[in-house]
Order: sequence, then structure tokens, then C-alpha cells
Amino acid sequence: MKGQNRIRNLRFILLLSSFLMAAGIFAQVPSWVQPATDTFSFSLPHQFDSNDSLNETENDLTEADSLIEQKISFAGVDVPVFTDSIYAQRLSFLNSEIPLPYNDDVRRFIDLYVLNRRDQVQRMLGLSQFYFPIFENVLTQNGVPADLKYLSVIESALNPNAISRSGATGLWQFMYSTAKLYGLTMNSFLDERRDIYGSTEGAAHYLKNMYDVYGDWLVAIASYNCGPGNINRAITRSGSTSFWEMRKYLPRETRDYVPAFIAAFYVMNYYECHDLCPEYPALVPGSVCSVQAVSRITLDQVSKFTAVSIDQLKFLNPGLKTNVVPHSFDYEFRIPGDVYDLFGTMHDSIVLASVSDKTKYYFGSQYGDRVVYTVRRGDNLGKIAARYHVSVSQLKSWNGLHSTLIRTGQKLKIYPKGSSYAGKTSTASSGAVSSPTTSTSNNSAETKIILHKVIYGDTLWDIARHYGTTIEKLREMNGAMANNLKPGMVLKVQTKG
Repeated sequence: MKGQNRIRNLRFILLLSSFLMAAGIFAQVPSWVQPATDTFSFSLPHQFDSNDSLNETENDLTEADSLIEQKISFAGVDVPVFTDSIYAQRLSFLNSEIPLPYNDDVRRFIDLYVLNRRDQVQRMLGLSQFYFPIFENVLTQNGVPADLKYLSVIESALNPNAISRSGATGLWQFMYSTAKLYGLTMNSFLDERRDIYGSTEGAAHYLKNMYDVYGDWLVAIASYNCGPGNINRAITRSGSTSFWEMRKYLPRETRDYVPAFIAAFYVMNYYECHDLCPEYPALVPGSVCSVQAVSRITLDQVSKFTAVSIDQLKFLNPGLKTNVVPHSFDYEFRIPGDVYDLFGTMHDSIVLASVSDKTKYYFGSQYGDRVVYTVRRGDNLGKIAARYHVSVSQLKSWNGLHSTLIRTGQKLKIYPKGSSYAGKTSTASSGAVSSPTTSTSNNSAETKIILHKVIYGDTLWDIARHYGTTIEKLREMNGAMANNLKPGMVLKVQTKG
């Protein structure tokens, strides 16, 4: 009897303690109560693991507030806590054409966004109100799911001026050569990698091409990060076309790329459940319209005659490299909708006043987008040159190096746009079928014409880089067919041997 009474008393104490904690009377379990199970443990790890339970309704999404039974304090903010089952259920409710499985890696990135990067996420939420409707329109017009808009979150954090260490630029992070391949304009006045509409068109075309090849949106997304060559190798090694099966054979960054995309998809839809609030940028106008400049006009004079700030004009036209609006080709210059009529009325005055304005370069005026690279342990000039698709001699010239010796922490200037793709190769790739002719150039360097058979995943950039030629030369040698590569097609390639 005494043993039974002791057990009943202990149960009563535990229940009472639990009740008092729920009521906020105790900040923690009293030291004189030693719970027998983890039910009463309230310590949560960094990547929080909740003791909430969800009273699930039958296939209905419960009101968000009813899911929040407990919060943890992180960086001075009380953050709602949820179980894995809640995250998985919410993803299933998004009803996307793109598969959205839930696993520990997805959870890890959700935690990263809602805990460590709250300020950045809130800024992106505000920017998304402006960018996402544009992305959705362009993506659907090009026959790809509008939900691919979330790729821009992990590519650039919705910053059109973002530049990666490898020189990838803009909202969708295009390399110079890939952007050229997909028809983006890059000249003294405009870099369409930064343009909201042009870059999204290019991304839509790329993703559609990859989906047509692989038939899986997650694989197409992975290809956007690492390229079709790495995907093809992973398929060969894994024997599977499923992203999750081939994942361990992909580059490390790409293994996390798809989980990061799924996590971004989740957070941009369920941010309110995590007490995240959009921060709306002041530069977003109520509406936007486009006009075409038929004469030279400058942002300075547009601003002067319409009272629209230069910062807002640059926000709406991030692809502009100078203060001059391109007029020699079809460029759609975007202005706030409420000054459309005023712009038309003042157009002649803007043109006349712009005559005396000097051209001002905002970035990349002479060499393209310069990258400053910090040398890391294990780096050498050859390795860095290959990463940025330039030559060792260019690296040495740009940085005043007299030898190939570099040290950890050293800063190197690199101009990816200036790459000559002049590396040489002595053997043909597995796609080369023959080398039937040889000729000699004026400088006595032997030139070979090689026939290359296109395989799945080939791009003009890949082929040009392998044979030490340029995309422009491939187009010159093969005409219009070079712009629409298909497996089995044979291309003529001129190389120096």
C-alpha cells in the first residue's frame, strides 16, 4: 500500500508541476521533481525540436494560430515551434507541379531561414510582392511552372545586382557565356542578366530545356546549379534519374540546392506562422509601365522632368549600365505608371536636355563585371583560371604576377567577361566523331576541323570550352542549327592543334 501511495503522490506532483508550468508560474521544472520521461523536458536544441502536437483535422489545414502551442527564444525573438509532421503536411497542401518532399535536410534550411536569416527573409518577402508577379507571368508564358520563381530566392535573394564569386550575375545568376547562349544582351549600355524581364526569360528557357531532357523538375532545378554535365555523370554513377537517388554523386553545393529550394518554397508561403513580416521597399511604385526611347535620353533628365528619383528609375531598370537609356535597339524602359502621361508630354524636353549630359557608367563599363577572389588553401592559378573560364596568363596580367606563386588570403582581380576560352586540348571528347580536314592559318598555327556529335546535356558553352574555341565561332561554323542543339546532331568545330 505504501508503495502504491508513493506512486500516486509522485504522479500528482508531476501533474501539478506540469499544470503550473503551463500557467507560467514556474519558469522551469522544480529541482525536486525528477520526471521519468522526456515529456517534461523543455530544453530545445539549436535546430529546434518541438514537443507540440497537432490535432489534425481530416485533410483540412488547421488555423495557423492553433498550431502554435509553444515558442522558443532565438536572438531576442520568440519563434513559433512546430513538429516535422506539421511541416510535411503544410508542404503537401501547396499543391505544386514540382514535387515537395519533406526530410531532415529541408528542415535544416527552414530553420536557417526562420531563425538565422529572419531580417533577410523579411526583406525578400517585401521584394517578392514586386518581383513575383513579373516572374509568374514570364515563366507561365514560357511553359514552365510559376513556382520556379522561388529559385530566385536562393540564387540572388531577389537582388538584381548580386554577383557570385564565379561571376554569375543578376536575379537568376547567369554566367556571361550562358547568358549569351540564351540570347541575353550584354553591351556597353545594358546587361540583361540584371534585367528583371530578360533574365527571367533566359532562366525559363534554360529550365524548360533541362526538363525536356530529364523529365523531372527537381533534376532540372539541380541542373540549374551544377550544369547538365554533372547531372549526366550522376545519372551514370547512380543508375537513376531521381534527384534523391543521384544526390550523393552530385557536387556538394548541389546536394543542398534542392532542399534549400523546397525550404524557400515553404517559408515564402508560411512566413506568418513563424512571425515573419514583409518589409516593403520604398522604391516600389503603385504600377509600372514601359516606354521605348527613340532618341538619346538620360536618367538625370527623366528624373528632373518627372520628379521620379534616379534611385527608383535604377530600381525599375537594374540592367542599365549607364545613365543613358538604350535607343538603338528594342529596350523597354520602365517608369512608374503614374508619370506615363507626364513622360509623354515632356519627352521632347527630356531629349533636348539630355544632349549635354555626359555618359555615366554605373558598373562593368570597360571589362565587364570584375570579381575580387580571395585565394584559399589548396588553390593554384590553374585551378582558379578553370573555375572562372579564363587563362593563367590573363590572371597573371590582371594582377601583375611574374610567376604562378600565390598565397592564401591574397586578393586576385578577375574579369569573367574577358575570357578568351583559349585553352587547348589535344584529344577530342567522347562526342567527337572525326577530324577530316586540316588547314594552316597565316601565323603558321595548324587548324583542325573536328566533327562533334551532340549528346544529352551538351551546351555551346561546354563544347566551346572543351575544344578551346568560342560560342561565336561555333555559330559561325554551323549557322542557325547551333542555336537549337539536339542529341545526335553533328557540329563542325575549328580548333588549333
